Amino acid sequence: MTKIITHSGIAHLDDFLSTCLVLYKDQSVDEIIRKYKVSEKEINDSNIWKIDIGNQHDPQLKAFDHHQEKMDDCAFSLLLKNWNIWGKAVEVYPWINSLVKIDTRGLGYFLESNRISYDSFFQLDSFVQQTFLELFQRLQVISKKKNKLLFLIMKQIGKQFFKGLKTYEKLKNTFQAQVEPITISKLGVEEDLSKGIPVLLYLTEKPVYSSHLSTIFHHYKNKLFPEYKGSWVIGFSYNRPKNSICLKRYGSASQIDFSRIKSLEKTYFAHQDGFVAAVEDMVDDELYSYIQHAIL
Repeated sequence: MTKIITHSGIAHLDDFLSTCLVLYKDQSVDEIIRKYKVSEKEINDSNIWKIDIGNQHDPQLKAFDHHQEKMDDCAFSLLLKNWNIWGKAVEVYPWINSLVKIDTRGLGYFLESNRISYDSFFQLDSFVQQTFLELFQRLQVISKKKNKLLFLIMKQIGKQFFKGLKTYEKLKNTFQAQVEPITISKLGVEEDLSKGIPVLLYLTEKPVYSSHLSTIFHHYKNKLFPEYKGSWVIGFSYNRPKNSICLKRYGSASQIDFSRIKSLEKTYFAHQDGFVAAVEDMVDDELYSYIQHAIL
């Protein structure tokens, strides 16, 4: 059987998520050991994964630490690069770049360089993330048998990470083939972006919703309109309710308010704050008119 050794003490996303990925990639792992340091024998044992510990980076020995020299990588990024999925991973999961910077340069540097206050950062702190880190941190040994629930959850997190890469790629390919970018003003469809609001429509016969869809929309919008800073709209086929179209606003409420279409005949739902609505599946011109109605 195979073991993973990582550092004891305070747990971070780097060592936790790295361990999750290894658990899924290497099905022979049956135990995670968290301790202060590894022995020379353990360092040279290629049957033991050394994650964020050991002062050595050597994939042949399954050693993935970044503390031995000034590196711009953490254990998580070293693993992704070793598996040749770094480029794809940061496209699918933009938060990875932040994880790496925080782990290698420190939270203070990250917040200052991105002009984020500590108050804002802590308001966005994830309770779910902290719960898993504390469960992980509490144990010195996490066994496949004795700590089955945590062990399996961590493996599932690893599985979801890699599954997300495949789901994203598949969805991106169909998205690029079917997305319709247009510009709409109160007067109708415009050819000049300066006269209206960008709208990206991804309408399919079989709704395929994924948490990755928003990321794909954002990547595509930035590609088409790299300098645009105002509000924009996405629309995609949805099934809640069945045969509907979900409309979402990104950006300021001073330009788009979907609560304005609440009284229209084919509107199923319009949020009172006007950032999202669901309408019946309809022909293009009618959908354009509903979006027009929401423009202020």
